Amino acid sequence: MSLSPSRIRLLDSVTVNQISAGEVIENAASVVKELIENSLDAGADEIHIETLGGGRGQIVVRDNGVGMDPEEVPVALQRHATSKIAHFADIFSLASYGFRGEALPSIASISKMEIHTARAGGLGSKTLIEKGEPVCCEPAPRQQGTTIAVHSLFYNVPMRQSFQKSPQMDRLAIRRLLENSVLSSEGIGWTWISERRQELHVAKKQGFIERVALVLGESFVQEAFFIDKQQGDLRVLGFLGSPNQHRSTRQGQRLFINNRAVESSFISKKVAEAYAWMIPAQRYPIFVLKLFLPPMWCDFNVHPQKTEVRLLQEGQISNLLVEAISEALLRRSSSLEEIVLKVPTEKIPIENEGISVPSIRPAIVSAPLSCPTFSQQPYLKTEMATIVSRDSASSSLSVVEKVRFLTSLGKVLLVEDSEGVHVVFVQAARKHLFYVSLLSERLESRLACQTFLLPPSVQMTKLEADFLQMRLEALTALGIELSRISPDSFAIESAPPFIQEEELKEWIVALAQEGALHVGESFEQLVENTVQKLVFSRNARAFDYAWLDILWKLGKPEKAFDGEMIRRLVLDDDFM
Repeated sequence: MSLSPSRIRLLDSVTVNQISAGEVIENAASVVKELIENSLDAGADEIHIETLGGGRGQIVVRDNGVGMDPEEVPVALQRHATSKIAHFADIFSLASYGFRGEALPSIASISKMEIHTARAGGLGSKTLIEKGEPVCCEPAPRQQGTTIAVHSLFYNVPMRQSFQKSPQMDRLAIRRLLENSVLSSEGIGWTWISERRQELHVAKKQGFIERVALVLGESFVQEAFFIDKQQGDLRVLGFLGSPNQHRSTRQGQRLFINNRAVESSFISKKVAEAYAWMIPAQRYPIFVLKLFLPPMWCDFNVHPQKTEVRLLQEGQISNLLVEAISEALLRRSSSLEEIVLKVPTEKIPIENEGISVPSIRPAIVSAPLSCPTFSQQPYLKTEMATIVSRDSASSSLSVVEKVRFLTSLGKVLLVEDSEGVHVVFVQAARKHLFYVSLLSERLESRLACQTFLLPPSVQMTKLEADFLQMRLEALTALGIELSRISPDSFAIESAPPFIQEEELKEWIVALAQEGALHVGESFEQLVENTVQKLVFSRNARAFDYAWLDILWKLGKPEKAFDGEMIRRLVLDDDFM
């Protein structure tokens, strides 16, 4: 159907605000962000947040800031009404979080809102707002400050509702937002009540180090490098993870510029360059860094939610970062050997040919010195299920080709079957087998899992732990059983074979971190992405030779799920 020509006209204020809300308000966490930033800009040092239904049912933000007079409330609900700037040039000397004057009218246009506010010595007022317009205003005494309640978010824009994630995912997004707020704002007390349960409480007297320990865990603080360096008007403060705290993505990096949580590929790259010789390739250091820069060096007017920043004088910033990081690393380590990469495995030296021991903590101290093969280990309960390929139409299901181990040569195995001699690349083979045991639909039944009699524990942030808690059933279906032993840690009860303990712990943390940040991604996709990025040991002793039979029953694939070479047939030309 074609549209008939119409005259150009101005849109009404409600429509304009709803369109603006599409940019500024992505989800419930966006609402919380805008409201708490208003509280901070109002000078509040105590901020209380309550959410129901992941924020879509209700969001209440209460503060003790300067408050508003009754006549200011209708003005605050108009677009581009702000107390933060007066001229465009002011955005280059920002000392506030907000400046556009778009957030409050945008939120009010897609929700039912109530504002209860008072200035010092004022009477106080309560205003009800629907579809962005005040419908009722009456005197309501209260102490200095403001309480804004947002109900039924997106109630009048059903299309926006259909694109929202689950309430659980909204809660995770709110948690990360509030964790960043706790880290960035010293001297501010925070309380968050979610679904009528206290999820977060930070006293305003708690300092930066205490806050980092609360968000990232005490173990991070104990192992991390503390930095605090100033050059003129520039200062960098924070914690750099130790070289063995690296991760598979940049999502463990928290950056604040002038107390604003932002992303900067420039800063991330500079930190990564300083760590390049200490951590494996394609791995990323963890850090919490606060940079204090002259306001005119920072342009936050790049993204609607002001999460990106353009920086001037990158050379000076780079010099400060490099010097601070280098000094911290050298100060912490008494010799270069202490900060050279150490592979986190628990290997038992074995000289017997044809024997391998996966790196799993033994539960029986008096285990015999002659190390058994994987399936015989007394501290594992492992049974290999029959593996049947569903889509191997070209191969006979009743005949499985025999494969024989010949020898190991460092990072590869030499094996033989009726076709000839093959080189098997240990790292790719283990990664592929682990992936297949988790996700592949080619298996009629999954491999039975290894059960740890002394379950190892894995620690992460509470945000990441909350994500895993929501996915415990899905993980159990993959053969990974976890039990939560504290707000920020789990015990690993069982897992598929093919993966060493430290690798398993690293993968679980990576999965939790990716899931907590990429809330819209499918769980299966998260699993595949994190397994693909996981670094498996190349040592041949990490491979149980009994797994060769499993690999051959899968059709002896030449390449892994991610395209990496698993095996190659040795040809006569290789010796010419």
